[in-house]
Amino acid sequence: MTLEEIRKPVLDDLEKVENEFLNLLHSDVSLIEDVIKHISNFKGKRLRPILLLLCSGLQGGITEYSIKAATIVELLHTATLIHDDVVDKSEMRRGGPSVNSIWTNKISILIGDYIFASVLWGLTGLKNLEMINVLSKVAKRMSQGELLQLEQGQNYEMDEEVYFKLISDKTASLLDATCHLGALTSVDPAAAHVKNLKKFGEYLGIAFQIKDDLLDFTGNALILGKPTSKDLIENTITLPLIYGLKNSDNSKHRKISDILQNGITHDDVEYVRNFAIESGGLEYATKKAEYYTNKALACLDMYQNTDYKRSLIELTYFITSREK
Repeated sequence: MTLEEIRKPVLDDLEKVENEFLNLLHSDVSLIEDVIKHISNFKGKRLRPILLLLCSGLQGGITEYSIKAATIVELLHTATLIHDDVVDKSEMRRGGPSVNSIWTNKISILIGDYIFASVLWGLTGLKNLEMINVLSKVAKRMSQGELLQLEQGQNYEMDEEVYFKLISDKTASLLDATCHLGALTSVDPAAAHVKNLKKFGEYLGIAFQIKDDLLDFTGNALILGKPTSKDLIENTITLPLIYGLKNSDNSKHRKISDILQNGITHDDVEYVRNFAIESGGLEYATKKAEYYTNKALACLDMYQNTDYKRSLIELTYFITSREK
């Protein structure tokens, strides 16, 4: 199933999210309007709003608060991407030039701050302390995850426990919050429904990030719309290498560690990729992604077989089997 087919049950509501997104970001400052126009031209797939709205429709139905929450989640995601691109010195985002590659880093940081401020403004429209708590908590977890990655990302002896803590905060927390809010803003926010979809989002987010880490080894930059091998070149350790280093002999471990410590050159990338394959790291990470995908799908078993459920199942496969 294509993404166009997946989003059919929420197509009209996505249009409302898009309008709300632009309304919250509107400014009389021409520089802000120019940057927001660029962001809108390369807006990506809007996976999080789609996910939230499908979760709202799964039981009870979509409400006006579902639209507001979906908009805020996308604003939060967009702000973090702009800041990430400055930190990572990325020149591509969503198949186009990143904000920092067109404007200065200073402008990019301030635009990210402006979008964060718009998130705060949007929160006032939710008028629900529990929802505000969810969004406040996820903003803190995401920042914590990014800082943990800076602290531990080049720790060549990092264990899986630290890695999963890192990706849970950095990536899975936002999908957790997205699905949580989808349930909370639905017509029938029953406690079991809310708790179940929160778990669904967490499992899906973990599978999503492992898949993203795998694409750094296997992806195509033209398809992905962002550079590949970025983690390798920046010496960031992810699950394939964590497993490979733990399960390789001393000589191989030492050689890979030396390469990482000295800084991977473009000539080293293929060697490290082959190491991840030969050591079983890619296979292990692939199985872990499948494990968490299946845990996410199991959370949907309790729901009636509606268009919303079918689209959520297909979206899960779309996210975790993607090549871009």
